[in-house]
Amino acid sequence: MCTCIYTYCVTHEEVGLAELKEIDEHAYPIADCGLTAVARMVPGEDFSEKNLPENVQNVVWLEAKVREHHTIVNALTGLVTLLPFKFATVFYSEENVKAMLRQYALPMEECLRQLIGKQEWGLKVWGNYDEITGYVDASDNDMKALKEELVNSSPGKAFLLKKKKEDLLKSTVHSFFNEHVQECIHGLIPYSYKNTMQGGITVGGGEIGLKAAFLVARDETEPFLHEIEKKRGTLNAAMINLECTGPWPPYNFADIYQP
Repeated sequence: MCTCIYTYCVTHEEVGLAELKEIDEHAYPIADCGLTAVARMVPGEDFSEKNLPENVQNVVWLEAKVREHHTIVNALTGLVTLLPFKFATVFYSEENVKAMLRQYALPMEECLRQLIGKQEWGLKVWGNYDEITGYVDASDNDMKALKEELVNSSPGKAFLLKKKKEDLLKSTVHSFFNEHVQECIHGLIPYSYKNTMQGGITVGGGEIGLKAAFLVARDETEPFLHEIEKKRGTLNAAMINLECTGPWPPYNFADIYQP
C-alpha cells in the first residue's frame, strides 16, 4: 500500500525537527521558497484518493482523525504563525508539497504577514425561535396594532388578519434578530483586524442563529472580550444568546490553497 504525505500547515518561520517531535513524533518539515510545510507520512489505506471517501463514512474513524488534526494544528499555533490546512490535505510525494509551496509562495507569504500576532475567535449568536417569537409578538408595535384590530374585526376579516399577522410575525422575527446581530458585529469590528460571516442566518432545530469569525490581534484580545460581555447583556435582554470560543488557528482567514 502506498503512503501519503499529510500536511497540517505552512509557516514562514523556522521550525526545528526537535520542536515538531514534541508535538507529534511523526511530524517533520518540508521547506521550499522560504516556506515550511509541517507534514507526516500516513498510510494510503487511510488517506488515498481511492480510500478516503469510504473512510469518512466511518464516524468513529472520522472523529478520531479530525480530533487528531485539530489537536496538532492547535499545538503548532502556539509555536509559529501558520496557515492551517483543512483536514485530510494530502500529497503523494515531497516534490508535490514543494511544488505547492512554490506555486502559492507569494499569497501565502502575504497572508502569513497579516496573521502575525493575531488569533481567530469564533462567535455564535442564537436563540430559541419560539421564545424570540413570543418576545417580538408581545413587544412589537405593529404586532400590537394588528392584535387590537383583530379584536374588533368580523369573522371574515379576522381570518385574513390572522394570516397577515402570521406572515408579519415571521418577517419581524427575522428582522429583529438580524438587527441585533448586525449591531453586535458592528460593535466588535473596531477590535478586530478582519471578520467573516459563516453563512447567513439559519433556522432549524427550534433555533435561529448565525456564526461569525474574527481575527484579533493578541493585544486587542482583552478589549474584544470585554466588548463581547457588554453585547451579551444587551442580547440576553432580547432573548438572544451570545457565545464566544477561541483562540483558534486562523482557519477562516487562511484559505489560500484549495486541493
